[in-house]
This record gives sequence, C-alpha cells and structure tokens, in this order.
Amino acid sequence: MAAPTMFFTEDFGLQLDDLLYEIGEELQLSTSRYQQAQDRYKALSHVLESEGSPFRLQKPLIYPQGSMRLGTTVQPLQGPHDLDFVLQLSRSHHEIKPMTLLFTLFNYLQNHGTYRSMVSLKNRCVRIEYANEFYMDVLPACLNLEAGSNCIKVPDRQLQEWKDSNPVGYVNWFVKKSEAALLKLVMARAIPVPDQQTIQEKHPLQFVVQLIKRWRDLYYKNRCDTAPISIVLTTLAAKHYDGDDCINTALAKILNCICDEITIAESKRTRIIICNPANLREDLSERWNNDQAAYEAFVEGIRNFRRQWNLILAKSVNINPALEGLFGETVKSAVIKQAKRVQEARTKKMLGVKSSGIITGIGAADALPMRPNTYHGE
Repeated sequence: MAAPTMFFTEDFGLQLDDLLYEIGEELQLSTSRYQQAQDRYKALSHVLESEGSPFRLQKPLIYPQGSMRLGTTVQPLQGPHDLDFVLQLSRSHHEIKPMTLLFTLFNYLQNHGTYRSMVSLKNRCVRIEYANEFYMDVLPACLNLEAGSNCIKVPDRQLQEWKDSNPVGYVNWFVKKSEAALLKLVMARAIPVPDQQTIQEKHPLQFVVQLIKRWRDLYYKNRCDTAPISIVLTTLAAKHYDGDDCINTALAKILNCICDEITIAESKRTRIIICNPANLREDLSERWNNDQAAYEAFVEGIRNFRRQWNLILAKSVNINPALEGLFGETVKSAVIKQAKRVQEARTKKMLGVKSSGIITGIGAADALPMRPNTYHGE
C-alpha cells in the first residue's frame, strides 16, 4: 500500500492522514539501528547453525518473529528495542523435555566466547543483551505434529511444561489481514530479518499498530508493569481491521470495536481473551489471568484513547497538541516536515488558493495560483 503524496485539500481526513504518515516515518527505527539488528541476528544465526552447535544436526529453522517481522517496529522512548526470533528444531516435542531444550540453549550460549557475559534466562526464552543497543530473545521450539499448520511447542519454565504457539501462522494471518503479499519463507536455513519497509511500502494496518504501540508507551510510561504487551495490541488491531485505506478511519473503527468487545465481556462478567488466530490454544492475553489490575488499566487506557481520538476527528480540540498528547514528541517533527513540504510546493507554484481562502492544489476548481513567500533579511 503506497503512502499518498502531500494532500493540498480542504478534506480534514486527508490532511490528518498525511500528518499520520509523517508521524509513522518518525516512529521508524533509524536505518543504521535496523541494519545493526539485522547484522546481530545474522551473526547469532550462524553460531546456532555452526559445527559446534548442539542444534546443528537437528536441522534448525531460525526465523524472526514479532514487530520486525510484521513491519510494526517503533523507536523506543528510551533504552534498547527488542528483536525476537525462534530456534525451531525439526523434531517432535515428544522427543525432548521442555526444560532440557531451554537449558541446552542457555548453556551453549553462556559458554560461548562472544555471548558469555550477555546471556540471561527468561521464562520461555534466552535473552542476549547488547548494552544499550537492543536485546534479542531466542525462543527454542519443537514441532507440534498433531496440530500441524506450522504449530509448535515452546518451553515454559514456570509451568515446567510445553506451551502452544504458531509464530509463522500468526505472521501469515497478519499479512493477509493487511492485504499484503503472502510471505514466501525459505526453510533451508536461517530466514533473514526482512529489509525495513519504506513509508511508501507500508499498509494502513501497520501504521495503526505503530500508532497504538506509541500511545501505549506514553500512556503507561510511569506504570510499565500494567502496560498491555505488543502482541495483544497487534492482534486486536488486525482482528478488527476491515481494509480501510484511511489511517484515521481505520484507527477509529478499531478502537470502537475493541471497546465494544470489552463491553460485551463485562456484560458476561469476564475479560476479553485474545488468542493466536493461527493456534487458538495459545492465549496471548494469559498474563491478565493473574493480574486484574493490568487488565483494568488496559480497559481504562483504551477507552480513554477512543475518547481522545473521537475528539480529534470531531475537531473538538486543538489538533496538533492533542496528537502530541497521544503520540509524543514525534508529532512536532512530523508537523515541521509537513510544513516544509507545503513551503516547497508553494515555492514551485504547486499551490492554489480558493476564494474562501482555503489552500489547495493548483488543479482544484476555483483555485488561483498562490504566490510564493519571499523573505527579506534574516
């Protein structure tokens, strides 16, 4: 889905979408940081496939998952960003114990000269931290042959057992919802982190997910322990996305649908449950089972987000400060970039002005050419 060129129109929705595209570009990881993540991933993949690896003879499939696979990464407010990937063995989960697999991966990396001081053990994965750059979570997995369709089993240290998952199926589902080209995975060796998409290549759903994640980062900045995780927000957004080409309309519909889903759940005295559409046995929202406060914080936050967004769409607030309240400092940069493009278009005599005083494109009806600004002095 190609991002539009600058809209010189009285249509508020188009003007707002143009600004949202600029905000989306500001939220992207820098090219250098993205390339650095790709390089780190390639290096680790090589280590896991090398002759000394305990996984080499098990035909491991190594592939990225999460935001870098979906094209929904956002610049972190502070500190490192994350890169998640799966180390999937070509064997059934019945052939190995879950804790054996997890600790085999941990011990191998802990004893490796490059990663020894960077490794820590998490509940389901092994984390490698690269100072303040980013961290990589390596999720070991085995095939779930009974379920098929790319379903896997992953170890859970707290439960001491296998848990269901399907990262590949999830990505395919998200891509289909985005109406983008279907993924073509090369299964022979490590699947690379895809090149970072340009703004022109992104689909509205990807923009919406980035905006929701940035809102989350800001809204829960001082209470991170209650912030909804990215996979929950991404799944809810994709679930309720119905193909809108307009970002601001898509976001409004998605927020309305999420809030409606919450209200229906409340009427049944329960919470909403967000499962992996590619493996319904994987409850992506299971953290809320034992953390009612986090769920209530999510409900409060998403309803507040909808109220604020509706005020913006109704033009009941000063738009730029309201956007900044939702999406942060990136809005200021986006507004400046948009203003510069308007000025460039004006200098090139691409703008016109209607009798009502509205600035529009030179080809619009009733539009007269707009004189370029001429600045004298400093």
